Amino acid sequence: MINMEIRDDYKFLRVEDAFKALHLNISLIGVIVELDFPTASDCSCTLRIIDPWHSGSGLPVKFIARTNRALPRVESIGDIIFLSNVKIVLVNRKITALCNETSSSFALFNGEHGEGFVPYQSSPKFRIREQDKSFLSNLREWMITYKFEDGSCCFTSLKDIKEGEYLNLNCQIVHVSKDDKDRCYIFVWDGTEMPPCSFVVKSERLPLCVEPEMLPTHVLRTFPTFGSVLRIIVENVTEKQAIQPGQHVKFLNLFLQVNMGLWSATFSPSTKMQYTMSRETQSFSPQREKFSSRWNPITRCISSPSHSGITGVAHEDAPFVTLMDMLTYSNLCLCR
Repeated sequence: MINMEIRDDYKFLRVEDAFKALHLNISLIGVIVELDFPTASDCSCTLRIIDPWHSGSGLPVKFIARTNRALPRVESIGDIIFLSNVKIVLVNRKITALCNETSSSFALFNGEHGEGFVPYQSSPKFRIREQDKSFLSNLREWMITYKFEDGSCCFTSLKDIKEGEYLNLNCQIVHVSKDDKDRCYIFVWDGTEMPPCSFVVKSERLPLCVEPEMLPTHVLRTFPTFGSVLRIIVENVTEKQAIQPGQHVKFLNLFLQVNMGLWSATFSPSTKMQYTMSRETQSFSPQREKFSSRWNPITRCISSPSHSGITGVAHEDAPFVTLMDMLTYSNLCLCR
């Protein structure tokens, strides 16, 4: 157990003690392990925090503000938050810390070991003290070996998705874009192939994408060349908080649908983003190394009986490539 004694002049409570402090105003420090997403129509958001003494799923913290700009804009799951004068209340019969803009304050810090002591976002009233730096350093050190017990149900691979169902997805974010209607498109990948879509053929031409405009070629060239990329559509967003390309995250309660022959997912009111362990992040590395290199000479065979009419041409000096390899390779000429 690391040495993080709570001093009287701070009056910080451990997360486990906050569950016993109903109707009291307290101060907390914790690691963010789960986050929901505020929308333009609702100036509130909820996240979950843990500390070295609480091994459960975490304490919910609900933020209420007059504008979305006053809400915490978390850059990454695993960052650290300081909370001052939050009230412990019941929200939907669950113990929750309520952070009100008018009476509470907070500060957000990078959770990575070795980072500095300047918050990347804080309330106007927040001032860091020397004791805070010790707490912050200890939490960062503890997170290196921490094992998060999320208690959630199983996660579904993209190869097993079904239309009209909710799912939990463990994936990598490969791109994020936003249109002029405050709609955000998150492109995610887990190294597996999505099943084919069934749709009724109509007279009009089917779209090649669900977003208003096709992504430019230089962006497509950054996508993995093996496995499917799923588009997640988020309506009425004001911030792309905690969603950055290259991150490995867990989305809870995504809704899957097929629109004009294309797979997409949308956020539900209960959709959240959850902490991903460093060792889970590493599990994607072999897939990236294996499939993302240009012209990687990996033998890919077609075993489905439905493809029995396809002729395979093999040459010992020719690499096997995917269609995505061909479409995004800068020096390729196609002839017919």
